[in-house]
Amino acid sequence: MSYDIERIKKEKDGLDVLADIYLYAVLGESVEEDDIKRFQWYGLTQNKNASSLEFTLKIKLINALLTIEQLEMLCKISKEFAKNSLRFVSRQNIELDNIKIFDVPAIFNLLDSVKLNSIFANGHVPTNIMSCPINGYNPNQIDDVSELVEKLNEIFEGNKNFSNLPNELKILIDGCGCVKINCQDNDLFFKAIKSSNGKIQFEVTVGVKDTAVRIGYIAPSQVVPFAKAIAKIYRDFGNRTDENKSKLANLVADVGFNKFISLLQSELTFKIKDTVEFIDTKKAFDNYYGVFQSNKDNYSFVGFNLKNKDLKAQGLEKLYELMKEYNASKIKITPLEDIIVLDVPTKVAKDFENILKENF
Repeated sequence: MSYDIERIKKEKDGLDVLADIYLYAVLGESVEEDDIKRFQWYGLTQNKNASSLEFTLKIKLINALLTIEQLEMLCKISKEFAKNSLRFVSRQNIELDNIKIFDVPAIFNLLDSVKLNSIFANGHVPTNIMSCPINGYNPNQIDDVSELVEKLNEIFEGNKNFSNLPNELKILIDGCGCVKINCQDNDLFFKAIKSSNGKIQFEVTVGVKDTAVRIGYIAPSQVVPFAKAIAKIYRDFGNRTDENKSKLANLVADVGFNKFISLLQSELTFKIKDTVEFIDTKKAFDNYYGVFQSNKDNYSFVGFNLKNKDLKAQGLEKLYELMKEYNASKIKITPLEDIIVLDVPTKVAKDFENILKENF
């Protein structure tokens, strides 16, 4: 017997609930239970512990990146609408609590003004594409995958072709070789490698029964069509009768790995390579803590362990103030919800690291 979420999605796609969100906000009518489930497609999850109807809002950080302008806006939203709540959470996202439905349109508009959003932050969709937090700044990176991450997010985000998957689809693209493959947190992995002839390739693996199984190797230009093909197969053949068996890994296990590869190859216009001779690219970072030379001249990136991920507005505001003081303008969030400040002038980077340790 299909579980309740499949009925809810069949009756109305989660992507179509946006108009209802605005109506509930304006008219003040009671929110239907089924629509509360659909709100997830826009990052809103009901806070069951609240005395009245309140939501937690998950906001995606594309490429794990936040600019200083976005930091300032998040502080404003947290103070005005979320009772100062704010924390970094898994998969390079931010969450705010205590959100009232009548405030959601204003919050969405403010987020949009600084190019942030919560579309497909949750739900049975391809959620935020994870990436290496030092990619684009690491002098030893294999490939800068920032554009690939942006392109995949653009293709999936708000796309009705992928708004009704059997469950969440979690994808990671790593251009540095420094992100650990974790089958608990990701379903599909693209890792940049350099082949022996100097060309960039991507090793593709999929999680099966808590083990990363290699599918093969593809070119950078093939990453997007490959990911779309995976999402399409998962949409059409994934288990929709048992939530505990509805992940991509369950589909691969159920049909068998070889049959899954055959099915995948039939969706592609290029051949997946079985083997590639490549130059060994050992992981350069056991963690991201400390001062590191950036590939931008005269700049360093500074990583630090955020002991309390529940920063709240006050903590984020403090970080904002320190960044302004030290002429830094961008941060990235690591897979473990720690922080890397990307563009610190090298001459003050060590002092900046020390003051971050004192404050966080």
